[in-house]
Amino acid sequence: MDGFLHTPSGACGGGESPKMALTSPASPVGSELTVLDRIEEELRTMAAAMATKANLQILTSTIQEAVQVEVAGLRTEVTTQEGRIHTLKHLAEAQSARIAASNSAVAHQGGKLLAMRCHLEDLDNRGRRCNIRVRVVPEVDGEKKVEETLSGLLRVLLLRTVPS
Repeated sequence: MDGFLHTPSGACGGGESPKMALTSPASPVGSELTVLDRIEEELRTMAAAMATKANLQILTSTIQEAVQVEVAGLRTEVTTQEGRIHTLKHLAEAQSARIAASNSAVAHQGGKLLAMRCHLEDLDNRGRRCNIRVRVVPEVDGEKKVEETLSGLLRVLLLRTVPS
């Protein structure tokens, strides 16, 4: 390591400046110990700062625990959402059944309403059984004129003569 850390004076060839800083030439043995001491201290600091197997195991277990907690929370949330979806599904099926029943009842009531309308028309027509409807005959004023007009019209249609 001496070659890298400490360059003796004149070791650099032909006027080139050394790439490393020169140490004080006061005592060569003392300066080498100082540099070595500093390197040793730096190596110890770096070694102390490096992660050990125990540190890595603790870190791994901490990460695993955090992931397990998150996964458990997600499972709980998914289970809750599944329950809500299941409930909503049953409610939707019940609503569909109610809608089908309502549609059936409306169709049944529509049929009953049509039957009642036909029955009412039949009753109306039966109530007018004694009446005769005459169309395309101009109206005349007064009840006697209506009778005379209709009796004359019916005689002509039935080809009958007036009894004398």
